[in-house]
Amino acid sequence: MKTILVPTDFHVAAENAMAAAVKLAKNMDAKINLMTMFKFPKFKYQLVESVVHTEDEYYNMLKDDAAREIERWKEWYPDVEIEGIVKENFDELIPAILSEEADLIVMGSEGANGWKDYFQGTNSQNVVRKADCPVMVMKENTAFEKIENVLFVTDFEKTGFIEKAMDLFDLKQTKNKFVFIDTGESTDDRSDIYDTARDVEKLYDIQNFDFEIYRHDSVAKGTVEYADSHDIDLIIMFTHGRKGFERFLFGSIAEEVVNISDIPVLSIVEN
Repeated sequence: MKTILVPTDFHVAAENAMAAAVKLAKNMDAKINLMTMFKFPKFKYQLVESVVHTEDEYYNMLKDDAAREIERWKEWYPDVEIEGIVKENFDELIPAILSEEADLIVMGSEGANGWKDYFQGTNSQNVVRKADCPVMVMKENTAFEKIENVLFVTDFEKTGFIEKAMDLFDLKQTKNKFVFIDTGESTDDRSDIYDTARDVEKLYDIQNFDFEIYRHDSVAKGTVEYADSHDIDLIIMFTHGRKGFERFLFGSIAEEVVNISDIPVLSIVEN
């Protein structure tokens, strides 16, 4: 782990994401890139024709305000290396985020406010879909105070994401629950699924391992329901990202979980 990217509009969900990123950075000896962006409303400004500030003066004011907010946030966490980044040449948030090289993205999702709706659920879902690195999404009413109970959602067709998660987090002290959401479509025998789970436990030497098959009509809703009932602190899922038809399988499921879950969700691209 080298760099954690935190996009911010300086609202509550972004504050939660920053607090989580700081805790992770301390554990992983990583630095944080704190990124914000602004779009200068040139056409709108010209219509107003302000007599108080010239166009250049107003542009510099916006840029200075963004830089000032970043410095204020950096002062909150003096014991972590934080680099401030102000993006000013992007029309949209998603390309701005993806233009930064990061090992992990931690971002807030707070509904339709802040950054002109840039932090609404659809945009956090788009980052989950398009980013090549793991993405952790926090809601505005979610605090990242502990990681004691971790939930892996898997069909065991893809397991590489488990190893990637173990690289990000120290899971030796956590209770690691694995769940297979049975929607009634699987043709596998349940005993075979349990055998596969035990094979995965041995393959990755997973400590404090527990596995359950949970019946629900929806994988996404079943995941959130299970997590809520088991005091889960972090949901970990894989996504196929932007790769073709497979996105409509576990890729879209991860996006839906990000959208409906109040528990932090970590999505990891599995090719």
